[in-house]
Amino acid sequence: MCPVPPCDRERRERLPNGRLGDLWRRIWSQPEPEIAAAAFTGELLVAWVRLLIVLILAWIPASEYLLNPLRRDPRALLATSLGALVGALLIYSAVRRNWGQSWMGFASSLLDVSLVSSTLMIFLILGRPHEAINSMVVFPTYFLAIAATSLRYDARICLLTGGLGVVQYALILLYATAHWQLNSQQFAPFEFGMFRGSDQVWRMVQLAGATVLATTMVVRSRELRLLSTRDRFTGLLNRAVFNEQLELEAEIAHRDGGLFTVAMVDIDHFKKFNDTYGHGGGDEALRLVAQTLRKACRESDCVARYGGEEFALILPGVRSSRAADLVERIRRVVAATPIRLTGRAKPVSVTVSIGVASWPEDGTSGAEVLACADRRLYQAKQQGRDQVVGPPPARPRPLEEQARDEPIAESPPSARAPGA
Repeated sequence: MCPVPPCDRERRERLPNGRLGDLWRRIWSQPEPEIAAAAFTGELLVAWVRLLIVLILAWIPASEYLLNPLRRDPRALLATSLGALVGALLIYSAVRRNWGQSWMGFASSLLDVSLVSSTLMIFLILGRPHEAINSMVVFPTYFLAIAATSLRYDARICLLTGGLGVVQYALILLYATAHWQLNSQQFAPFEFGMFRGSDQVWRMVQLAGATVLATTMVVRSRELRLLSTRDRFTGLLNRAVFNEQLELEAEIAHRDGGLFTVAMVDIDHFKKFNDTYGHGGGDEALRLVAQTLRKACRESDCVARYGGEEFALILPGVRSSRAADLVERIRRVVAATPIRLTGRAKPVSVTVSIGVASWPEDGTSGAEVLACADRRLYQAKQQGRDQVVGPPPARPRPLEEQARDEPIAESPPSARAPGA
């Protein structure tokens, strides 16, 4: 029986098996790095939509006041809208600068639902409880805030945001019923409708249902995205995701002045190894290299199967010299790790050749850096394989140049010649 690929085992573990603990693990698990990165790119769209909604909510009370200035005082609502606008602008600015990738989704989602609740609370403060609990303008914004959480690919955000919305609205409802007789004649002719407890319970059920729906969508979309972004055999990222990450890393480096390194890894004489030991032996070699790369790299690094027996790495914030040391350790581990094959008493092994290139020294775009790493990989194979080829070492400066550039130290006063 053929062994189950790692990614298949992971996928089967994620499938429901009737146990509540497994279902909760699927919901409360942290998104994979490539999914978290994709979610953060959608945060900018959410920031634009948030700004638009805040402007609309600010325009509604302002327009009512302009049409009938004696009817309502909009200053409290306008002040709330102004505060929401400031918060929306701050979040937009932070997202543009790629700040808070690990917590921005939580913070912005909880802020969105809290802004809706704050607006309803303003109605209570102004003594207008029917507007707080029957508003057909502000209350539906809860659903927009909950729907936006599905763009974060994190079920934890969906649950926390929807749960917070239900709790906050329940507190608003309790406050309103405790301080006013909502069906008394003082509110006649009940412009916003009479108070019915069943309607309010149904509203909270709707919020809870929207939360469950958003959570389910996130869990399912994450599973489908994993199937589309991962190499089925090794469990590593596939080539399409690698190219997306490379473009994103180059964009960040151009904007923020950062750096990154690309490494191309190829198994030496893989066709010969496959012909000698069969496809089972070739499969084990691919798994060995994939596992070694995954263990050696950080969670923020991009590790992908580029195609066939070739792998590719993106190492953000790593200089070429440090990257060369890292991949050299990887090369040694691969060469020293035995591969035990069924039916063979003695273990076998493989070696890899690696090419390394860095931005901005080896290219002004992600594609140029990748092409440079690929050329150095080819150079490593031409030079005998089982080696790492990176940027040439910096040429040491002649002593004359170093002496010429060094500042001339002043002589201490006691050593100066008289009259100097």
